[in-house]
Amino acid sequence: MRAEIFGYKLTPGQLKIVGSVLDPQVKRLSVCAMTRYGKTRAAAIAVLLYILTNSHKRIAFIAPTRDQTAIIRNYCAEHIAENRALANLVDSHSRGDPESLKKEVSKKRITFRNGCEILTLTAHGTGEEPGKQLMGFGADVIILDEACLILEEVYTSRISRMLGDSPDSKLIELVNPWHRRNFAWRHWQNPNFEHIHIDWRQALREGRTTETFIQEQRDELSSYEFTVLYDSEFPTEAEDTLISWAWIEAAKEAQPKLDDSIMIKVWGLDVGEQGPDLTVLTESITDGVAYIIKRQFVIDEKDTMHTANRVSRIVPKDEQINVDSIGVGAGVYSRLRELGHNAQSIRVSEKATLQPERYLNLKAQRYWQLRTVYENRQIRDETKNKHLPRQLSQMRYEFTSAGKIKIIAPEGKSPDFADSAMLCMVEPSNEPVIVY
Repeated sequence: MRAEIFGYKLTPGQLKIVGSVLDPQVKRLSVCAMTRYGKTRAAAIAVLLYILTNSHKRIAFIAPTRDQTAIIRNYCAEHIAENRALANLVDSHSRGDPESLKKEVSKKRITFRNGCEILTLTAHGTGEEPGKQLMGFGADVIILDEACLILEEVYTSRISRMLGDSPDSKLIELVNPWHRRNFAWRHWQNPNFEHIHIDWRQALREGRTTETFIQEQRDELSSYEFTVLYDSEFPTEAEDTLISWAWIEAAKEAQPKLDDSIMIKVWGLDVGEQGPDLTVLTESITDGVAYIIKRQFVIDEKDTMHTANRVSRIVPKDEQINVDSIGVGAGVYSRLRELGHNAQSIRVSEKATLQPERYLNLKAQRYWQLRTVYENRQIRDETKNKHLPRQLSQMRYEFTSAGKIKIIAPEGKSPDFADSAMLCMVEPSNEPVIVY
């Protein structure tokens, strides 16, 4: 069953969201739905219906970033501009001009002639005090988009207090269940909340996705990401561990099959800065899919020229060396090129070369690839190096407020052995590209 509201056709799950938002008996609502299902659109439509049937109410949309608040604001603007009853209700002199009206309702604050208003607010901001811009606001209805990415401290110290202005205040949380470390997980378990769960199976029944697309995503994403984004379930594992100890142990005995016809040698060189940082060189073999880590060397040189000369004596000139060329690594990279080596510059702080919408930077992309080969038993560790397993097991990751993967190194010491192994990764391919 579908119903058309404001020119948009809602499917059963979306209609349930709208009904729960409008139900005066539902004061607390948590919606955990498949990504791209349309839960944010449904919430926007529900709010506009709420405004048509109420007066002197303040509705606050809150999301982690400005881009995310803009999404729900634009949904509201679109439906207001296309609906005469809503357009006539907007407190604006531009009601007869569609383009001016769209501009008016795209602002962060939309006021209506019945005393209602919509605010779109950002939870994090760029200041030292997260959520500071939420101070002084109260609301009758608060909708948190991407609630799992809103900081716990922002919810407890800012958002929860905004609900105190009205005894009938309503809180709606729209969730992609990334982790269990904040209020979104607690509220999902709280019996005082109404819970709506919509996974890919329901979306498939409603015609909002296809089996082909779901299979593509299952193949593309890690099991953790698929659980979060498509099963719409809070993961039970220690989700911030980048590479589990079980995978690391399995790599000592793994027997990945490499295609001899396209197999190449790739070295990863992590150049240490001054102080306790080490310069580590890793030797690996790959066919672009599977890997064998052969050896790791500590290059006990601090001068860039001496480091490059030492590496030059170890690595044949026709074998690829991926060099972290940030800082002192830039000098080592340049010298290796001068010596005729097939050195490739890897600047891990730069934008990801694959799926930049998924990874914060190139470091995250390459470490996630390393995680994937460990998870899929496509890597063998022959180094017998105690430092590499320990450092890999201490690496963590998190999702930024924009939902991008960010790598978190262990505190206190640079993970030189892990970084060097990460640099051995080549962009996934059945036929690695070698640049001389």
